Amino acid sequence: MDLPLILPPGGAPARELFLVLPGLNLHPARLAPWHDLLAGAGSAVLAPRLTGYGFPGDPEQKKVTAALYLDDLNTAWAGAQAQLPGAACSMLGYSLGGLLGLAWALRDRIALQRAVLISPALRLKPWVRIPIAVLGRIFPHRLGLPSLAPAAYRLHPTTTVGAFRAVVELERQLSGTLEGWLGGEGEPPPRLLIAYAEKDEFIDTRVFHRLREAFPERVSLHLLNHAAKTGYPLHLGLDAETLGQGEWSRLEAAVRAWLAATGGGEAARDGRPGMEATPPEHLDPSNGKAP
Repeated sequence: MDLPLILPPGGAPARELFLVLPGLNLHPARLAPWHDLLAGAGSAVLAPRLTGYGFPGDPEQKKVTAALYLDDLNTAWAGAQAQLPGAACSMLGYSLGGLLGLAWALRDRIALQRAVLISPALRLKPWVRIPIAVLGRIFPHRLGLPSLAPAAYRLHPTTTVGAFRAVVELERQLSGTLEGWLGGEGEPPPRLLIAYAEKDEFIDTRVFHRLREAFPERVSLHLLNHAAKTGYPLHLGLDAETLGQGEWSRLEAAVRAWLAATGGGEAARDGRPGMEATPPEHLDPSNGKAP
């Protein structure tokens, strides 16, 4: 079952629905600040309940597969369309959530209007992918491995081998389209705002620079410059607690500016240049790299 649909304040009609998707074993409540930000910007918000994310200790986590995650999004989107017929589909995803949302939209030909991706797992670092592949061949799908996330941010104390395998499978499903995007070929990606830490421990951030170079009019980058707290991976930068208040405020402002720039008018709908979400002092607009 999904979390309740959140509508913009004041009863304004919602012409856009943002699906908000969590990272692997992230407690969904940790994305609540994003629900408020998106609704405040005029969009409806829905946090689909992914398999295994129902409650702490949810036994469904032992059944997780990439196919089940994708089916979860189909079910959520069908229900949302019944409540908001004609609303455009957009997505905010953290880590696994960003990968899952793009893989789902491509597989089921969902026309994503735009997406905010926070440290998205579009391409894993080899030291992450290879052990997961090995574990998937050796250990049972249901086996739980200790989570690296701090207790306040994880939903379960362990993450199943099946859940890790789902991430690798979704990465594989997206890989062909991603390579096409990186080469500037095929259908372009939706308008993307990608926020990330350059030295993220788990994901290959070079992909984001290449996407920006291939589609400078559609892809905006925002560098996260926080210092990781003790016991918190740098990858876990998604709110005021993990980023620090100053960096969180800077990210909020960047996302609001990008939402405003891409939300209406002919230039925004066409994805034309001049829609940078991050001020020039943080990124070089010519290639999306830090100066």
